Amino acid sequence: MSAKKAGAAGSIAWLLLAGMVAYARHAPRFMRHWGFTLLLLLLWHGWRSRVKVAMEHLAIAFPNASEDVLKKTAYDSYMNLALFCAEFCQMAHLTKENLDAAIRINGLDRLDAARARGKGVVLAWAHYDHFEMLNYALALKGYPVYTLIREVDNPLIDRMLNAMRKASGQKIILREGASSQMIQRLREGKIVTIATDQNAMFNSVFARFFGKWAATIKSPAVVHLRTGAPILPVYTVREKDGSHTAYILPEITAAKTGDIKKDVALITQEIAKVQEEFISRRPEFWLWLHRRWKIQPDEKERAFAEGVLGRSA
Repeated sequence: MSAKKAGAAGSIAWLLLAGMVAYARHAPRFMRHWGFTLLLLLLWHGWRSRVKVAMEHLAIAFPNASEDVLKKTAYDSYMNLALFCAEFCQMAHLTKENLDAAIRINGLDRLDAARARGKGVVLAWAHYDHFEMLNYALALKGYPVYTLIREVDNPLIDRMLNAMRKASGQKIILREGASSQMIQRLREGKIVTIATDQNAMFNSVFARFFGKWAATIKSPAVVHLRTGAPILPVYTVREKDGSHTAYILPEITAAKTGDIKKDVALITQEIAKVQEEFISRRPEFWLWLHRRWKIQPDEKERAFAEGVLGRSA
């Protein structure tokens, strides 16, 4: 495959992002979030079609909530995204010495116990709160972290983002040809982290998410069945003081039927269920502007999903 080129527009976008990264890293502390907050405010007021998407998705998840509640949650989600962007740019300041002041990890003993089984570990994460920080923190602590990443269309921005991730010692697995790499790393006893909460155009299975079918990446289930690597859902929450608490949750333990296709669906549904539970508690941290339910099952896909998962949630 030929290498992607950024083009003039892509180069300008990279320069703008590079400038914002420099601003976030070097501006006085009280000003670091301002640039991204202003940008997200402009998007909130100027890109109303995307705000409408966020409102529609919130209405799916919380059909009994008032419009005012939904609008406030959508707005808070935008502001959380602004904070995430600023904090992501500042992660290069994190070290082993100051890491514990930025993030506390609950369930590290659970991760250690899972690794001790010698089959590697899959961490299933969502675009929730500071969704990059746990991977970064674990790598800084010396854990062998390999993160599955979808390439950004702009190659300049893609390289910059991955360089920022790699500064922690984290390794990157690109989606193209990822299956063999993930299996190899798990068999080596490594940690593979996979985002499972976004619309999956390929390599997917349908799971219910807030009561509606959603095309969901099936990689965690597939590599688990191939390697025996336990799947641990994870997420973080921003605290009042600006730090974060990460939660490493109990292992996914969906019942096995012996039918691989059905087992993949059952495991994927359990991951979606866990993510739905923590998103419901603090919905303002999730990325509601993403078109999570964009792809819906055709008649054959729906019949299979309902046969395995049931007709109702």
